[in-house]
Amino acid sequence: MTEYDWLIIGGGPHGRFIAASIARAAREARLAVVDPLPALAAWRARAAACGMRYLRSSNAHHLGARADSLRRFARAAGYDGTHALGYYRRPSLALFDEHAAAELGAPAHVPRRAHRLTRRHGGWRVELDDGDTLTARRVVLATGPGRPYRPAGFEHAEHVFDPDFELGDPGAATVIVGGGITGAQFALRAAEAGRRTCWLTRHRPVRADFDSDPCYAGPRCLAPFVNAPPARRTQMLADARLPGTLPPDIHGAITAALAARRVAWRRGEPERLTPSGVLLADGRLIHAGRVILATGFAHRPDPNSLLGRAVADFDLALDPAGHLYIDAELAAAPGLHIAGRPASLQLRPMAGNIKGARLAGRVLAAIARHAAAAA
Repeated sequence: MTEYDWLIIGGGPHGRFIAASIARAAREARLAVVDPLPALAAWRARAAACGMRYLRSSNAHHLGARADSLRRFARAAGYDGTHALGYYRRPSLALFDEHAAAELGAPAHVPRRAHRLTRRHGGWRVELDDGDTLTARRVVLATGPGRPYRPAGFEHAEHVFDPDFELGDPGAATVIVGGGITGAQFALRAAEAGRRTCWLTRHRPVRADFDSDPCYAGPRCLAPFVNAPPARRTQMLADARLPGTLPPDIHGAITAALAARRVAWRRGEPERLTPSGVLLADGRLIHAGRVILATGFAHRPDPNSLLGRAVADFDLALDPAGHLYIDAELAAAPGLHIAGRPASLQLRPMAGNIKGARLAGRVLAAIARHAAAAA
């Protein structure tokens, strides 16, 4: 049985960037990524499902080692200005993905799903879905977004982020529920595919460059956040985040589609799914042959997920928003590190974004470097 120094659970942008960062910091470390899918496969499937063309992050937020590596790669690979959108030069999905493939290397990959963790002397045992086990001194849970979020009354509705979701051929009128970037992008994609589309939102489209206050990307807001007690950080995260907003290009595109009536729009509070469409809280019924949720992801861990089992098995503490209480080394327990949105109480509002992957990689690489030096 191989004894690993590091097992990274999750092969998405966070897991793969963390693995690459640790490998650069401690070249002799025995490391593997555990994920049933190839690198970034789930990320790419979600991007394709909702119709993403450009990232919302600036071109400073990427999966390369150097701060300027995306810009250098774009020039060397012949990408023109159409792949750098707007003032923040947001990268196209094509550029981002090709750069990631060039930068992330090929760490050892265990193509299995991690099922459960147990403590062992000096580390952790990872039980896999086929009954096999792996052992490691340190484990990083970088399992990506949780389950697709289904509001009460819509428990049986389709979701654009369901693993088996397909848009299918044009046919029945379609209602898309969700007023944020996923809903807007998906409404545009459905309309372009020839669907009769109605976009249902609680509010008018709201424009914002990023999905949280960009002050938290730098030191000005970092110091007050780090110095605040954990209970205060929960409120600071809520104040800093801008859910349900659209970057300028998506805001402009959906506004134009609404004006041209390529996409219909209804504003209201969804109450429940019915056999004939969507019932709103004010009693209106929107008739549809198909209702598709584009409502993002649940914030609290699914009890049946690896993270949810770890929370229950090791009595890990969560704040009311589903963030884990972890230390400055992103550890929820000795040798058990957390990345992504659940690590927001340390990594700030952008924890679930590409910026958060870079922050987590920096923290965990420093731990790996120190351990290698001490060996």
